[in-house]
Amino acid sequence: MFGGLTKTSSRIAIAAALGMTFWGYAMSTPVKAADLGGDCCADLEERVAELEATTVRKGNKKVSVTLSGWVIKTMNWWDDGSDSSFAVGDKDYDLGSRFAITGSATIAPGWSGGYNLTVTAGGDTFGILSNQNNEFASVNGALAGSNYAAIDTLYSYIYIKSDKYGTLNWGHLSPASDNPAVLADISGTVIESNAVGFEGQGFFLRPNGQAAISGLTWNSFSLCSSQIAPGVADCFGVAEPAVRYDSPTWGGFRFETSYGTSNINQVLGALSPTRDEAFWDIAAFYNNDFGNFKVSLAYAYTWMQSTALSTSGEDYHQVGGTLMHVPSGLGIYATGNFESAAGTNAGTGGAMRDTTEWGVKPFIKRSWNPLGATVLYGEYYQANDGFSAVSGTNMCGAANGFVAGSNIGNFCAPNALNTVTTTSSEFQRWGLGAVQEIDAAAMHVFARWQHQELGADFIGFNQTTGAVQAVKQGFDNYDLFQVGGIIFF
Repeated sequence: MFGGLTKTSSRIAIAAALGMTFWGYAMSTPVKAADLGGDCCADLEERVAELEATTVRKGNKKVSVTLSGWVIKTMNWWDDGSDSSFAVGDKDYDLGSRFAITGSATIAPGWSGGYNLTVTAGGDTFGILSNQNNEFASVNGALAGSNYAAIDTLYSYIYIKSDKYGTLNWGHLSPASDNPAVLADISGTVIESNAVGFEGQGFFLRPNGQAAISGLTWNSFSLCSSQIAPGVADCFGVAEPAVRYDSPTWGGFRFETSYGTSNINQVLGALSPTRDEAFWDIAAFYNNDFGNFKVSLAYAYTWMQSTALSTSGEDYHQVGGTLMHVPSGLGIYATGNFESAAGTNAGTGGAMRDTTEWGVKPFIKRSWNPLGATVLYGEYYQANDGFSAVSGTNMCGAANGFVAGSNIGNFCAPNALNTVTTTSSEFQRWGLGAVQEIDAAAMHVFARWQHQELGADFIGFNQTTGAVQAVKQGFDNYDLFQVGGIIFF
């Protein structure tokens, strides 16, 4: 989902454009030479000890070693219309606390080889794998094969780079279409809040007016059709074993393409549990300045041989871009995604529906105080038919929790053996937030409010009338207030 933040130099350039403090801090704070004025000899031993304490020792004289990463912690107050609670935790998946060991060595003039070992090291996770009754009940569960609240490898690959011809990477890495549209957001708030549904996904989706139920969760309702990542965007957002080519940059343009295999079906125990499924993708990027304006654009296409729901495969398009007026700090980020899964839903037998997703984030980024830049933003994201594509299941089943007292529950009582399926759905998310950069500490502090809601239409066979009947069902909304901090190293 957020693998692009640790790709090779091509991704580093984007991360710098995003305004992420840790890159600017790392590049602008070299080790200072000793001050030879005054009592230099008395100070020398202290300076040497400080240098040794802050330097990563390399294994040999040819290959460099760089340690980088971040630690992020959040305080979360949530309310789902029935229950509410408070929890402290990490962000989820690759937004959580992590460190990367990277390096390179010169092969010949203009040629180099390198490596990337990125490890997630989060504590209790709040987000995708949260559970309504215990916010951390599933922190050691799996999403695309990764474990949380534990040390876990995110990336492990090597590369050969030519300054003229580009870079060839191979291993377990971030594919070309992993988060390009998300990373086109240069507001400086991409970690704090982005189009991917990191929060709310693991909480029960409750029919209006009902008490706690089992079964239905936000994670079931707003996943992408691929079931690889949560909506609203970045539906191929996980690391995979693959080979990826990164082009050089020509006049602000560059591209990436990758080919590999995805183990998502094995992880989910889905359609093809005995073998990995192939994928191919390509992404194009453009970053440039035009007078007082900064522009960042990205487009990606993904082909998947099959998904967790359909053996017929899937095509996925995503686009994102930011236009920012530098003197005023005013800007707007927008994204759009189109997911087309062919064939029938393996769970329901119904035709897979196309899913459209889009969103906007207007913002202002200004240095109003000596700490660093302040970013104020609003956001709105919407996904259409994501629910119907993923969860057109037998809603009358007891595990789904539609008991008497809800519209579907009342319908199911005399029609328990029949399937109630979705015909359409609309998932909406909006919110406000603020991020304060603290340049002296390579740190961000932030606060945000986010609201999520779902509207869906259903149909079912009425055994009494012998006709297909529309069934309306409303759901409680989900609200989150989150305060947190990130420190980069």
